[in-house]
This record gives sequence, C-alpha cells and structure tokens, in this order.
Amino acid sequence: MLILNGSAEYMLTTGEQTKGNRHGFNMFVKSDDLNTQLADIEKYLVDRGWDNIEITDNGLIENIEGINHTVLIEAFKKAQNEGLSVVVNNNAMESN
Repeated sequence: MLILNGSAEYMLTTGEQTKGNRHGFNMFVKSDDLNTQLADIEKYLVDRGWDNIEITDNGLIENIEGINHTVLIEAFKKAQNEGLSVVVNNNAMESN
C-alpha cells in the first residue's frame, strides 16, 4: 500500500472547510506505483473539492501494524477495499 503526505487547497464554497484554505492530508493508495496512479489521485481529490495538490512525501506500508491512529487505520482499510482513501486535517495550514 502506498502512503502519501501532502497538502491541497479547498476549492468549494460549501462543506466544512473554507474555500482557499490549504490543508494537509494523508492518502492511502492500494497500488504501489505512484507514477501510474497520479491521474487517479488527482481526480479523487478534485472530485472532493481539492486542487493545487502538492505531494511532499510518499512511501510504502505493508500492513496496519505500524498505524496507531484510529482514523488512519480506517482509511487504510477503506483503501484496501476501494483503492484510494484520504484523511484531511480539519485545521487549515497557516499561510506564510
């Protein structure tokens, strides 16, 4: 399972987030090959109202043994079933 860390800008005027705010995210992708998944990753996030996506780190995780946070464990399981899942930090990043 591929795990990504990054940030994206919220583009919608509805929902819990504020349009234009940037939020950090963690994403799980069932396929291990980042390069072949980039278009699907972008579509997945854009379909949920996110754009200006920056992936800052990525790696592979074999199983949920090393994950301690309940929300991330659920996201890992969802990606196993659906192929992709994302957890967005509710708190916007501070702009520089």
